[in-house]
Amino acid sequence: MTSSKLFHNPLNTLWSVLRTRGVRLVIYALVVAALFPSSRFILLVTILLAIGSIWWTEYRSNRSHKFFYLLGFVLFVLAGYVVTFVNVKNVDQLRSGMSPWGDGIYQVKDGKYIGESQGYRGPIKVQIKVKDHRVTSLETLEYPDLISVQDNEVASFKKHLLENGRLFIPEDTEMLRGATDTLTGYVNAIQDALSKGIPDFPRYDWFSNFFLNWFIGQSPNQVTLNALAILFAVFMVFEYTFQSMLTPGTGRSINCYNCASCVGVCPIKEVEGVQMPMGLVLLTRLGNYERVMELSKYCVGCGRCAAKCPIGNSGPMVISAAFQAAREKKRSAHTGNERETA
Repeated sequence: MTSSKLFHNPLNTLWSVLRTRGVRLVIYALVVAALFPSSRFILLVTILLAIGSIWWTEYRSNRSHKFFYLLGFVLFVLAGYVVTFVNVKNVDQLRSGMSPWGDGIYQVKDGKYIGESQGYRGPIKVQIKVKDHRVTSLETLEYPDLISVQDNEVASFKKHLLENGRLFIPEDTEMLRGATDTLTGYVNAIQDALSKGIPDFPRYDWFSNFFLNWFIGQSPNQVTLNALAILFAVFMVFEYTFQSMLTPGTGRSINCYNCASCVGVCPIKEVEGVQMPMGLVLLTRLGNYERVMELSKYCVGCGRCAAKCPIGNSGPMVISAAFQAAREKKRSAHTGNERETA
């Protein structure tokens, strides 16, 4: 079993796990989810779709039970969503009668309170001081939107808030980039702070908080979406390079220029729409060793490609390395299925 292998030979087991692309992609996703909470739901869906596609293929080929484990996890997420949705709906209905807006300030006890909400570029955090049922001070602790949004809207709202001593609905903002999202986030942060001063203010239960924080996260903003697009490109470039470095003998596929010089001297030229041997080298770079294994039988091993390649790449050597990697993967999968059956 995997647990016994991990106990007796932890380094080799961990190394074998890290050589699996799916495991590495999950690790990348977890790192991004930790850095960008608003990306968690998007990453969760992406991971489930990717793993589901891989495990469904394995189920169809060798009846692996891993797909049903994933299906059980999806059912847990759906059940958690229903439970959380009901709790959030009930709490929001109770909160509507205890809102700190307007005259609701009379429910707020004197003291200092910190509130947080999402702005245009990230979380906005404020500290409120309430005395004699009036807001007497408002301090901005975190405000990342200032670099792209003019401060006049927030400054004007803050001034009127302190003059009135209570939270009110702001007027329509000017057509400034991100101003609406910023002011909305600022107001919500103040509301969050004031609500903490209301005794018995309705809160979500522990399961809903856990589910919202770890599975749903915050609503994705423009910054998160831009960051995800950039990180996706960076990870893909890194991943395909890293994959070839981890698999013995396939690292030279990274150096391929795609010049097709090897195709010109290959006696086979093309098989099933794949140019020989350049197509197999590129498939090796992508980590599609199974496809290389299927088409490797057409390579005659003449070595003409190595003589013609401007960097001296040998097609047969790369193909052989990919063939060995595919055979090792099949052997490991077959051994794992035998242990599951036993």
